[in-house]
Amino acid sequence: MPAPTVPAPTGTPSRVLLRADTDRDGRLTPADDKGRGSWTAARGAIMLPNLDDDRSRCSSSAKDGARLSDAALAGCNDASDDVVNGAADLADLARLEIPAIRGVSGSAKGTLLPDARSRDKVRVFVERKGRFVALGADGVLHADELRRGVRLAIEARDIVRDPAVWSGFTDLTLTVADRGATRTDRVRLRVAPVLFENDLMPLKRAVVANPKAPETLEGLKAPSRSMVGSAEYRRDLRRALDADGLRSRFVESPSGGDRWMGDMYKTAYASMPGPGGAEHRIAVRLRSPAVTPNFPSRDRPLRDASRPVFTMLRGPGVAGVQQFDGTRVDTPDDNLYYGSAGSTGNMGTIPPTPEYPTGRIVYGGEGKFTPDPTFTRMLAAQGYQDPISVDTTWLGVGHIDEFMHFVPARTGRGWAMVVADPRLGMDILKDLAKSGGGGRRLVEGVAASKTDHPNMTVSEALREPSLVDGTRIAGQGVDKALLQLREKAGITEKDIVRVPALFTKLALPDGYPRNDLTVTYLPDAANGVGTGTGARGYLAPAQHGPRKDGTDLFQQATERALGKVGVHVRWIEDWDYAHHIGTAGGDIHCVTNVERDLRVTSPWWKAPRH
Repeated sequence: MPAPTVPAPTGTPSRVLLRADTDRDGRLTPADDKGRGSWTAARGAIMLPNLDDDRSRCSSSAKDGARLSDAALAGCNDASDDVVNGAADLADLARLEIPAIRGVSGSAKGTLLPDARSRDKVRVFVERKGRFVALGADGVLHADELRRGVRLAIEARDIVRDPAVWSGFTDLTLTVADRGATRTDRVRLRVAPVLFENDLMPLKRAVVANPKAPETLEGLKAPSRSMVGSAEYRRDLRRALDADGLRSRFVESPSGGDRWMGDMYKTAYASMPGPGGAEHRIAVRLRSPAVTPNFPSRDRPLRDASRPVFTMLRGPGVAGVQQFDGTRVDTPDDNLYYGSAGSTGNMGTIPPTPEYPTGRIVYGGEGKFTPDPTFTRMLAAQGYQDPISVDTTWLGVGHIDEFMHFVPARTGRGWAMVVADPRLGMDILKDLAKSGGGGRRLVEGVAASKTDHPNMTVSEALREPSLVDGTRIAGQGVDKALLQLREKAGITEKDIVRVPALFTKLALPDGYPRNDLTVTYLPDAANGVGTGTGARGYLAPAQHGPRKDGTDLFQQATERALGKVGVHVRWIEDWDYAHHIGTAGGDIHCVTNVERDLRVTSPWWKAPRH
């Protein structure tokens, strides 16, 4: 869809009354005056959604010490008050100006007002006595201000969530009435889109679950919940990052035992032209819209372990955003069977391409199994990462991170998609059996009691119905998803690195509304985290696969496949911590969130809009 173009208003005077950074060079000059009443892909002023908390003033609890509702917790940010919260907050505001108007009388009156549809979505500040203060609701500017010129700033108070409610544009109209004559001028601005980070961006810090309860960030006392296997996972993760020169300390997110950090929020950013035309950015954390069946209360239906988006992560230069359909709170059965689709482990970013220089959002879902539609509508409304979906209904948890990930690579695109290949995993077992290794244990390095089929051999695995059926179902599922990615995003086999996986069919209770579901039996090598361009590492779960001559064959095949495109693998123990948990479990991407270096982004306003 082309960027909306609005013609300059009729009757615009030859002398400019109102100026914004139309040419996006971070300055206000006469070069901005052309087309200031329009907004196109090439020209038009931009404002940030000012949703960070530059003075850390937002409270995590109510005055009586009670827990805030999800809505109240998300409702505080720099744009929720009418003051400029320090120099950092002022830097987040887009500048405007009214050049000095000669010859106005002392009785002249100016008004600067947003259009009616955006009036509650933006706030204008005016410089008075050396400081920026909110312009009143009446938008009045005084004659002496008009004579000497006026410095202004504007913030967006929200992002685009539903284009039917607000398109993200505001038209500011200046009206100057003097001596019976009226002059008007107008500028159009657009709020910056919120854009997902992508896996080519260098990794800065890993976010891991802390055993403390989320309530402890809100001034309440609650017991910690230990997590078996955490020490081994953290040890290997620390060693892996250190080996790639990534020595920043972990971000410790209190989870109360809900260890699935990748499912809690999605890392993103928003930017506008700053001084010299460089990007001025804020980080954005998009809270998962997943409503759980056992929510703590109707006003707090989202997962407690995702509340740190606001109680810990929101702050100077970091915004939190929450969007979910409140009506889903009253459908616990639907949440039980389908709610997992809204977890952010089910959302990713196809790395930049010439058609999509900021990358493209991809998520899993089909039919009833889809993320919250108000959330995906919000993603699509940003206008630059054109979300696509692929079928993940064949997966027990149903997340795309169970079979795909992106890494920087020595390929024509500069990146590759790591794909779990169930047939390749089964072929490794067949080849081992043919070479006389059929009697070897399928799972090595794990106590037999911690496996679903204690002491199963390779030959037995080749005959095990759940593994045979799992291979068939998962193979068909991967094939369909790759076909969808080819048709929708142009990803072909030359862009893919296949790694072995071993899928098993889940035993489901009678009446369960989803059928033929699979999970990985061995840890899922595709469920990993890339360290981004520079380090070119890949953090993957230790495979515990069958061995030949002391070598784990699944790890060997994964290292060879990724090594061909210039990526090295760091193995991380997660069997107890993540993989063999509950019915479906998870792996490294599920339990690890990351912060990436935003300094490598490219200005979205130079990218085509879709």
